[in-house]
Amino acid sequence: MRTQMSNETDKLLDLQIEVIQISIYCDIVKNLLLKHRSISVIKIISFSFIIKKRQHLQGSVYKGNNKVDLVLKFLSQACGLFDELCEQMPYIFQAIDLLVKDGFCETHEGELVCSLTSQQKAVDYDAFTEAAIQESKSYSDRQFLREVISIV
Repeated sequence: MRTQMSNETDKLLDLQIEVIQISIYCDIVKNLLLKHRSISVIKIISFSFIIKKRQHLQGSVYKGNNKVDLVLKFLSQACGLFDELCEQMPYIFQAIDLLVKDGFCETHEGELVCSLTSQQKAVDYDAFTEAAIQESKSYSDRQFLREVISIV
């Protein structure tokens, strides 16, 4: 009887953790799309994972005055975290799925496109993150993914 109750409590806690993780990623993805209107799914996965890590760590060693190789520096913050990135991917995909089902965005040829035309205000991330996202727009998805794989 006691182990059954313990198992049910563990399942409930796991479910609560999953809901919180998905909620965090929904906020991050929504913010990114409000600000940039369209970002590839590959880039959303990487950026949302690192943004979440940066929020948890209360910032990073990089600031807005960095000007060279911003994408590579941004991705370097996930160096050695490949397993954790893989563990977080289902939450990111579920967040994207929820936002698509809710009508906030739609997918088109590997891109997430914000479909809302409301004047909802996006939260600005720090200057370094914003600059890295801007620079990533010059990367093809293939090139970006190659960098993610080599760094993470």
